[in-house]
Parts: sequence; structure tokens; C-alpha cells
Amino acid sequence: MEGTSADAEVTPRPNKGRVVHENAGVSPPEQFPPTPSVRSEASSGLESHQSGRLSPTKQLAALEDREDPIVYYDFATTKAKVPDDDRELTSLTGPDGGLEVGERVRFGYAWVNNLEKRRRTGGMVALSEIQRLTAAAITCEEDRSHESTWNEKVHWIMIQAALASSAHAEYLNTASAKTASIDPKSLAGEALPKRVVDYVIVLVPDEMTARAWKKLRPLPGAGIESWNHTTTNDLRSNPIASSIETKAPNKSWTDGKAQLALWTAAFHKRLAMLQKPGQGQGHLRIPAMPLLIVQGHDWHLLIVSRQPLADNEDCSETIIWQKIDIGSTRNCFDAYKLIAVLHVVVDWAYTVWRPWFHKLIAWMVP
Repeated sequence: MEGTSADAEVTPRPNKGRVVHENAGVSPPEQFPPTPSVRSEASSGLESHQSGRLSPTKQLAALEDREDPIVYYDFATTKAKVPDDDRELTSLTGPDGGLEVGERVRFGYAWVNNLEKRRRTGGMVALSEIQRLTAAAITCEEDRSHESTWNEKVHWIMIQAALASSAHAEYLNTASAKTASIDPKSLAGEALPKRVVDYVIVLVPDEMTARAWKKLRPLPGAGIESWNHTTTNDLRSNPIASSIETKAPNKSWTDGKAQLALWTAAFHKRLAMLQKPGQGQGHLRIPAMPLLIVQGHDWHLLIVSRQPLADNEDCSETIIWQKIDIGSTRNCFDAYKLIAVLHVVVDWAYTVWRPWFHKLIAWMVP
């Protein structure tokens, strides 16, 4: 505009570095928290890991770098040897065993023809029950159901059916672990989400565990007694044999690998603390144990083993061997295959884990 200076045409702006407020003399509100003090790189990295800001891949890398590393290996790896201390369980990883519970089931019906094995591990679930279960699973798939719906209508029902038809149903039980967390936290050494696994297979308390329970004392920081690495009421007096993690079909279980690894390592630490006083951690040889991962229809078996490090026998390496497809709820054939393998897992819990646990706590029995 003619007669107007250039400065008058410029929109007025506040000075840099200073916020102008309508009410003079009123201090401006703080927009950001004060800058934290400088910390060491190691401390900062640990906090980032504990707060979950690391990606799943970096979390796994951090676990591999620990003094007591936790690693995932495929069964075909040459970096370590698959444990052979329990042939019934580890036979599922070999060519013959894998075929027996794998493709041969479809064509040879191994779960029916091997009558001796079937009688030893469990009985047949009624076809009508399996049909209802697979129909519910298909509905969950078509409806894109949430994980909680899969759990309620499919996963929990399958676990219950397998246990009820097992030859050892009176000695084992299943329980929800959805509200369980590692307690005391020192067993994990890392911060974990409140929810880690969904279900567990547990030993039913017997006379020996009941007598030993009277001598059991709480771990520092826990407050109450527990056989396990959690003080959730439903699990305190029932020793855990195996854990089960479930996810909806569209969720990758890779994101939960670090949490599952820490859950298992914490369990191993708790078991080591149940030894007779004076025995070091290296004296405890924990049997290879099964873990189950479920993604919608599909069920997978992992095996956890623990062995001393080659360069430091005072520390152990936890290896999680992944993963064997053991069945699904897509059709009755695969559902019966799944039942057969779950019977093997329950049989392991009774014939291997239960005697081993009794031996572990024998010193506590008067």
C-alpha cells in the first residue's frame, strides 16, 4: 500500500526463544519435562530394554549377549546339539518321529494304529467333541475373532480335552496364567509385561510336595511361598511342568520371543534355588522341557534345554529349539494328531518331570 512502510506490512512475531502470553507477568506453562541428566550408555541401554523401546530383534540380541545367554535355534542348526536326555519328547524332532506325528498321521493314522502307545499315553476323544471344536475354530477364523475368543472357544477347550483323555489326568492339571507375572522380579533381571504366557500344565500336589511345602520359604522380595517363579494364587502350590502361549492367527509370535525366553529362564533360576543348600547352580541338570505356541488354528512345539557354556562352566546357556508343527484345528484329522502329541507332552510331565521334581525337593521332606 502506498505511503506504508515495508516494516508495517510484516506480520508482528515474538522474539526467538521467548513465548508471548496474553496475560503479562504470568509464567508460561512448561511444554516439556526438564532435560534429564546425562547417564552412562550402558544404563540408558538397559532402561530402553526394560521399558520395551527396543525392537523384538534387538531384545533377542540383548538376551544373547547376557552372561547367561538365552538363544533360539532351529533343530537343524550345527551350533548346538539337540538334547537326547528324553527320547520320547525329542523323538518328535527326528525324521521318523516327525513323520509319526506329522504327515504319516494323515495317511497311516499312526495315532490309531499304534494301540500300545495310545493306551500308554491316553484315549480317544469323541469325534462329536472334535467336530464341535473344529467348527468353533473355523467360525473364529471367519469372524476374525480376537485372541480372547480363540482362547475361550478353542484353545482352552483343546487343552482340557487332551488332559481329560490323558492316561495321567489325575496327576496333572491345567491353569490359566493370564494374570501371572514373574515374582520376585530379580528372577527375570529384566522388566516384563504383566502378561507373559496364557496357560500352564501343572503337577497336582501330592503327599511329597505337601510335606516339602511346609519347609518352603519365600524368596527375598516375593513375600509368600511358591514352587514357581510367580506368586499368583492359582499357581503357588502347583509346580509348573510346561507353558503355553497363544495368539490370534494374524499375530506373529516373534514379538513375544523375548518375553517367553525370559519367562523360561526365570523358571530355571527358581528351580536352581530349590536345590539343597550348598549346591551350586551347575549341579542342577534340568531335563529338556516342552513349550507350546499356538497361533489361531496352528499349534507348535518348542523344546527348552539348558547346558553349561563351553568357556565358563559356572554359567549356563538356555536354548529354545524351534519349532515343530504338531497339529491344528482346521479339520478332524489334524485335531486328532494334535491330541496325540499333547498326550505325549502330558506323558512327559508325568514320567519325566514329576519324578525329577520329587528328587529336587526330596531334601525338604522330613
